[in-house]
Amino acid sequence: MSTVRFQLFFGFLGEKALSFFEKLGRYFLDIGWALRNLGTIRYYARNIAGQMVQIGNNSIPTVIFVSAFVGMVTSVQSAHQLYVWLPRSVVGNLVIKTVLLELTPLLTALVLAGKVGATITAELGSMRVTEQIDALESLAFDSISFLITPRVLAGTVMFPVLTVIGDFVALLGGLLGASVVTHIAPDEFISGMRDSFLVSDAVYGIIKSMFFGFAITSIACFQGYHVEGGSEGVGKSTMQTVVLSCLTVVVLDFLLASVLL
Repeated sequence: MSTVRFQLFFGFLGEKALSFFEKLGRYFLDIGWALRNLGTIRYYARNIAGQMVQIGNNSIPTVIFVSAFVGMVTSVQSAHQLYVWLPRSVVGNLVIKTVLLELTPLLTALVLAGKVGATITAELGSMRVTEQIDALESLAFDSISFLITPRVLAGTVMFPVLTVIGDFVALLGGLLGASVVTHIAPDEFISGMRDSFLVSDAVYGIIKSMFFGFAITSIACFQGYHVEGGSEGVGKSTMQTVVLSCLTVVVLDFLLASVLL
């Protein structure tokens, strides 16, 4: 009996491993083809511009809301823990470092993994189950170049822009939280930020957001492009996109911190 159970267990593991590596290989093939066709993006300029609006402009309110509270929470918690025995300007120092290096790029990516990633997967999944992608291919369109390349390119470009907006809003939120909640003078807070600001910190956050944007949009495109099982499959792929995107973002966050810092 135990031998049968071991066989079933390892058979299950082997099946899952084979499925994982099969999907991983297909993912790299699709994204490689999408990147290879960047030379043809001039033919899809309108599509790219539309994706930039959808990914970028439509996400600005969400980024502003999240970033404002990120800055306020960071400021209040830093003041609560440190300024009792350290100069109050240290709060501004900690807020700008934390916001630029970690919180804004990471939390923006995690929030947009749900918003942008789910939207892309649902769009492409719906096109797949209604045979619109098959219709494009029957008309001699390269469906990957037409559907995936513009979305991945738009995500890679617009995520850094959203991160810059989020950085600015988070710092304003930190200033507001410090002055209203913890009663730190604005000039002390700004002095701390000015003393510790490094351009490399902001550049590091922007570089991270480029990788996050590429990862989220490419995973979402892959999941939507290969949907199976009708509307139920669309829902399942959308859920998988959010989970895989969030996991990929936190892993990339660690790897980029290890390499770039």
